[in-house]
Amino acid sequence: MKIIWLDVSTVMVWHRPAVGIVRVEAECAAYGLQRLEAAVGSVRFCRFHATSGYQEVSAAEVRVALARIQGRSAAVPKNEPPHPHVVPAVPLERRVTALVLRLINRLPVGLRASAFAFAVRRREAFAAALRGYRELRHAFKTFVHPPQVGFSALMDSGSGAPTPQRPPVPFGPGDVYVSMGLDWDQKDLVYLYEQKRNLGFNVVLFCYDVIPAKFPHLCVGDVAASFARYFANLAWCADKVLCISECSRNDLKALLGELGAPLPDMSVIKLGCQLPVIATDVMASDVAALLGQRFVLFVSTIERRKNHETLYRAYTRLVDAGETNLPLLVFVGMPGWGVNDLMADLRFDPRTKDLIKLLHHVNDADLARLYQHALMTVFPSLYEGWGLPVAESLAAGKCCLASNVASIPEVGGDLVDYVDPWDVPAWAERLRWYFNHPSLVAHKEARIKDSYQPMSWPKCAEDVFSHATGLMIAPPTQQATGR
Repeated sequence: MKIIWLDVSTVMVWHRPAVGIVRVEAECAAYGLQRLEAAVGSVRFCRFHATSGYQEVSAAEVRVALARIQGRSAAVPKNEPPHPHVVPAVPLERRVTALVLRLINRLPVGLRASAFAFAVRRREAFAAALRGYRELRHAFKTFVHPPQVGFSALMDSGSGAPTPQRPPVPFGPGDVYVSMGLDWDQKDLVYLYEQKRNLGFNVVLFCYDVIPAKFPHLCVGDVAASFARYFANLAWCADKVLCISECSRNDLKALLGELGAPLPDMSVIKLGCQLPVIATDVMASDVAALLGQRFVLFVSTIERRKNHETLYRAYTRLVDAGETNLPLLVFVGMPGWGVNDLMADLRFDPRTKDLIKLLHHVNDADLARLYQHALMTVFPSLYEGWGLPVAESLAAGKCCLASNVASIPEVGGDLVDYVDPWDVPAWAERLRWYFNHPSLVAHKEARIKDSYQPMSWPKCAEDVFSHATGLMIAPPTQQATGR
């Protein structure tokens, strides 16, 4: 019987609330578990490790991982023990971060805040040092054990390292392998391509966006070349590429054309936007403190591309203009790269330090509460492959002010107001208008609730599985795919 193999490499090592790509993989894994329990087709799970290759993951392990991400605990059924040989890999960055935090916590209380601020300001330097360490280690290994030149040299995996000897993959002829996680960091598409050619299974991969290749200045490090190589490999390896927007599909086609890579079959799927319903009365104290106040919500990792700085500068303009009844501006997300100066401004600018609040590690239940109680939402991102927070805002019936770029208008249609992401005065003026016209905001909310049709995550996952099943029924030929 042909099998759909769902890769869960990302959720198996994720230890925070779900964000973006992690949520897509987690929701599809949850749907796969439901199909497994209902005996609808044959679904199995796998994960990839750089040295041991692909290994099967039990349904029990997947349940535990999903429960961990949702902040719950999950019992492992007695008749379904986890595989003892699958041990989540802990990235070097996470191990170093944990060590630094342990060291800081051992300092006297009066020194901890300063030590933490010192470490945060030098985060990019630490990351560069780790990258340098990896390159030096790889150079030494390659010098001692130079790689064999062969087929793999024709399609570089991106690491520059020789493909290690790995055990056979568990996939069989006619099976479909589906991967939608952080593949550019976690997978070896050269190895996957070789196994696919040898065994005759089909491959479904995802394209969320091509931003690192299209706008490398908006991403950490020098990533343009490595991401271009990744997408070229994806084009050779995938029988089907699922893009999350027309914008992403068009960007990928343009990039592959520039690279001279083949064009695989591409389809667009719509991501889910309804937060999981988690019945719990437990609430984080910082979230509870906000629910009785007026606040504007921005959900996103705090990094350069997401453009938090435009909102910060819009608020400073409003304060300087004499506005005194401004709602709080709440940023929900973890600090990322390229925002050291912004984070310092948020801490020390007397005009806004009491107006802008940062929340980290917000679980789904608390995030749903924040959407429900927000005055409105904002999303000033410079470029997106989709714009999930805009869809989540509409699903919650909330008025949203967003950027007018890339895929974001695909998400919001005529239900969202759009502003140029660089136009700080325009953002300040539109925010002032919203704050001074609560009845019109309420009217917009009523229109959203009447007309917006949110996509559920189960429906999104069903679409993914439908594409996978289609490859089982009518697998592509090498002639049709150009391979």
